[in-house]
Amino acid sequence: MKTICNRNGFKIGAVIMLSTVLSISSFAQKQNPYSAKTADASKIKAKYDFPGEGRNSKNGAGYSANISLLEAKPKKVALVGFYLYDPGTGKSTKAGSTVSSTAWRTSEATAQTQIDGFHDAGIESLVQSFKENGIDLLTPDQFLDTEQKKEAFYGFNQESGKKEKTDSKLWGKSGVNVSVSSLKICPTDKGYRPFFIVNEKITTADPFNFKTAGVFGANRKMTSSLGYELAKELEVDAVVICYIVTRQPKMRKSDYGVNAVNLYMFGPNPIIKDEDDKNRGQFYCGTRVFYSKPLIFQSEKNGASYDGFDNTMKTMTDKMMEYILKK
Repeated sequence: MKTICNRNGFKIGAVIMLSTVLSISSFAQKQNPYSAKTADASKIKAKYDFPGEGRNSKNGAGYSANISLLEAKPKKVALVGFYLYDPGTGKSTKAGSTVSSTAWRTSEATAQTQIDGFHDAGIESLVQSFKENGIDLLTPDQFLDTEQKKEAFYGFNQESGKKEKTDSKLWGKSGVNVSVSSLKICPTDKGYRPFFIVNEKITTADPFNFKTAGVFGANRKMTSSLGYELAKELEVDAVVICYIVTRQPKMRKSDYGVNAVNLYMFGPNPIIKDEDDKNRGQFYCGTRVFYSKPLIFQSEKNGASYDGFDNTMKTMTDKMMEYILKK
């Protein structure tokens, strides 16, 4: 290293070099938009996410539970699903009378790294937040404590009155311009399954369905399948599913953003007439954090950061517990 001295003879080269290194280091570690937005938990806006139907039935009708009818609040619940969901992104360009469309999504390899990162950053906060509200949230390594439960869980065939779409379509004036396969992926070797809640739209999560009409994919078959059949097999009071909607906004740029984070609980209908009742399980509660423009958490410039996801998990859980425990 070249030594530089000031006019009094003091060596300042090392100081200059250290200052430069710190400046470069600070620049390299600049927060991505997602981490910056979620650094303060009080500023995370979690909203309730319910099916459009009412939740006040006195006789257990409908697929949304009247929580006040529960004789005992859930104490032991299973986190059965935790996954990343990329429905795809697309765009259309017009040149004269010709319309050209393209669609893309995150690669499986990249998405695998991302969901591993989200899980590692948020699972402790999620479990602890449930614990603080008097509920044990069990992960697969905990609730799959017998071979019988393992067989039941991994052999479980979720029912739904809606059809799950495995690809997303970009619609133009003359119909479908292009389609892309959607992606669901769970953390590596953690035992979760990617269940079906809704069909997220291509390009952007639809705010109308979640802010106005509710969980548009919910139906009686789904809620009874997850809330009753699966919960019964696993011997828990309810099941919980968390999924993160991410997107790659630009096809040729390796930036990835969070579009929405979703947390749902399903459990048994507090009023079941008999085993033939088609309404044995119900939708207990849902919370959703939605960003109309995906917030970048991984960029070409700064790499990936999952800082703040722990705050998101706590905020969404606390919002859910306000309804589940205080209703």
